[in-house]
Amino acid sequence: MEIQSGEGGLDAKIFVGELFSVYVKYAESKGFKSEILHSSEGHMTATIKGKGVGKKFADESGKHCVQRIPPTETKSRKQTSMVSVAVLPLREKVETQLKDTDLEISFVNIGSAGGQHANKTSSAVRMRHKPTGLKVLINGRDQHFNKREALRILAARVEQKLQEDSDSEYNVDRKDKLGDGGRSAKIRTYNFLKGRITDHVTGKKTGNIKKFMKGDIEVLK
Repeated sequence: MEIQSGEGGLDAKIFVGELFSVYVKYAESKGFKSEILHSSEGHMTATIKGKGVGKKFADESGKHCVQRIPPTETKSRKQTSMVSVAVLPLREKVETQLKDTDLEISFVNIGSAGGQHANKTSSAVRMRHKPTGLKVLINGRDQHFNKREALRILAARVEQKLQEDSDSEYNVDRKDKLGDGGRSAKIRTYNFLKGRITDHVTGKKTGNIKKFMKGDIEVLK
């Protein structure tokens, strides 16, 4: 799962963390195991594992619109922000084998919730698949783990893109899921002022936004 901020500046970045927290709480309630692979301001990447997990999160991919008075706002001005969610399946073994010559790998220092330790060593791994331009960044503390997970995620993304490119009826890749961060083609609107969430794909609504934000995403099912 990847969540990325779009339009809306600071509040969009704040909502990335809030929405990720919703998904983690929901995952815990279902007995799923979640693990953060990358965390930075306005961008989260994580794996969520468990039986049937794909079906539970299948409807989350797309653009999420947030309408509220931001927690940082001092003049009670309403704001509309956007975040994008991409949910991609990850198998333990992917069929696509990436060639070393097609990979661009670098080890970098990136600050994170890990504190000072995360900044002292070049443990973060940035990996790019040159033929497709797809890339991934993992910033955990263990460099070997980061490289292994980056390779696994990148292989899955490349495999998905190749499959989608060959299927004219389903030509939506990771870039389409995350989009450009704009307000077009939104799948869901969170209106905090009215306490309501509207799913524009299923047409379902809930007036219990507080329960949703506590991790019960099934109030919208």
